[in-house]
Amino acid sequence: MEELRFHMRMYGSLLKMTMKGILQYRADFWMSLVSVVLLNGANIVQLSVIAWRFQALGGWEVGDLLVLYGMFMMSWSIFSVFFRRLSKIEEEIESGTFDVYLLRPVSPFLQLVGGDMNYVGLCDTLMGIALVAAGLAMAGVQWRMWHILWFVVFVLSGGAIAVCIRFLISCVAFWTTKAGALNSIFTQVYLLTQKYPVTIFGRTFRVLVTGIVPVAFLNFYPASYLMGKPDAPPWLCMLSPVVALALAGISALVWRAGLRRYDSCGG
Repeated sequence: MEELRFHMRMYGSLLKMTMKGILQYRADFWMSLVSVVLLNGANIVQLSVIAWRFQALGGWEVGDLLVLYGMFMMSWSIFSVFFRRLSKIEEEIESGTFDVYLLRPVSPFLQLVGGDMNYVGLCDTLMGIALVAAGLAMAGVQWRMWHILWFVVFVLSGGAIAVCIRFLISCVAFWTTKAGALNSIFTQVYLLTQKYPVTIFGRTFRVLVTGIVPVAFLNFYPASYLMGKPDAPPWLCMLSPVVALALAGISALVWRAGLRRYDSCGG
């Protein structure tokens, strides 16, 4: 327990130093926030135009799609704000700077994630909340307290799933040094699931994003359950926390194996 408290204090200190460094460049800070708002605004406009043009996508109307996209943004923001540096494991290993983490008396994982904080990801959280609220209003759906509780569980579970999948892909670099190709494939998969119900892509794709790269548990299955969609049985829709815990366990095992496998390639 004492060791855990020590590592958490160190993580907090790393985040404070990171934020101080970020705030030295205030113009970049505000321009980054504006760019995120504009990018997500363009995605929302595109989504709305498609939905209104076709009335509904696989039985999902505009309000439903806004909830779907909003939940994805909120879950993904957990990764993008606090854990984005996990995607840089390949760079750290290739340059040899990963060696530094192994020399310090602090968890290499905490050093890695504490070295960067993507503050603009907070915009995704705020916009996600706004989209979910707007989507519920447009769909004429009113959530009860247990819906809200499940919503919070789903968002946190989705965030954990996003972090673990990115982490597992990046850990491949311990064996191959390069993991860019896998990251690119994953990016293409989650871009399809963030705004559209996976049912419109066919059975094969649904199996892929459910059992192989389970990004459908970030938003599709939770939104199906909360919005009362018949796209999947309730028991499957409620598996997000289980999937998150399973991926967290697998990630821990792969991380430890990767550290044992690591052989510096820095010069």
